[in-house]
Amino acid sequence: PLGGERKWLMLLKDCQLSNIRFRSLRPGTKIEIRNRGTEASPSYVVIGVLTARNTLRLPGAQFRYGEKAAITRWVEKLKVDGMESLTAETGPFGLTKKQLLQLHEAMTGKINFKTRGMKNTEVINQVARGLKVSVAVDPAARQALAGEEILQDELQGLSAGTVMAITLRPQGLVLVPQKPSGQEVRLVIMGSDQVKESWPVGWPPQKNPGLLLPALFKNLSVEIDKVALSEALEAIAPRLKVPFVIDYNALAQDRIDLDAVKVSVPSGRTYYKKILDQVLSQARLYCEVRVDEVNTPFIWISNFKKP
Repeated sequence: PLGGERKWLMLLKDCQLSNIRFRSLRPGTKIEIRNRGTEASPSYVVIGVLTARNTLRLPGAQFRYGEKAAITRWVEKLKVDGMESLTAETGPFGLTKKQLLQLHEAMTGKINFKTRGMKNTEVINQVARGLKVSVAVDPAARQALAGEEILQDELQGLSAGTVMAITLRPQGLVLVPQKPSGQEVRLVIMGSDQVKESWPVGWPPQKNPGLLLPALFKNLSVEIDKVALSEALEAIAPRLKVPFVIDYNALAQDRIDLDAVKVSVPSGRTYYKKILDQVLSQARLYCEVRVDEVNTPFIWISNFKKP
């Protein structure tokens, strides 16, 4: 609108911007940010467009007249986090591809101590101390984190990110990456009911499970007759030489007791994956091959998802 640039000029002066200029739109003008300084001492030039609809278009954002607080936040984010924070495409957790790769790399350290029989809290604290990224605890999660739960699975040899996610799950907790303005990416321990996405318990393998874990498809003669499911799993795990990770959170919700469920497999020739599928299905459970942050495989055992 006629004279609208004057109102915008007064507004933008209050948004921590300096040296504001308006000119007519020229052919080839791009909405962009340029750094005329250095990486260590940047000096940003922002080119935006004031539209006929009285909106201000800036890189990665559009504002209506009067949105002073939102524009100020945009400017502050540029100042403290740089151009990439506004122009780079973001993915999971609102992080850029570069930030996700750096975080993933920080979670790759292998756990070199035995975890079975340790308190979940002790495992979390010990793993967190070895991470190259800071870990915070949401106040609402402190009570759950201070519980007396004992880790029942042996996770030695798996990487830090996967071990953290596994260990937190029975306490109803998850690991959530965050990027506070002006700070480095960090991890926050939160209640699973507080967030929609969190660091996963392992990842789908890129390789075929048969190539990743050949022993899973090794043929053998078998007969199981009314044996406790826990006992059957204890017998199979050492033969596959791979961690068995059980979703105790899901088992508790469905009241499944591995010691109480008796399983059977008819006499005959078969392979380990089929044996696992047969015995687990008798408890309404399933298994799948997952990998940690450095592609170390493990067997994830959980309940069938309800429709």
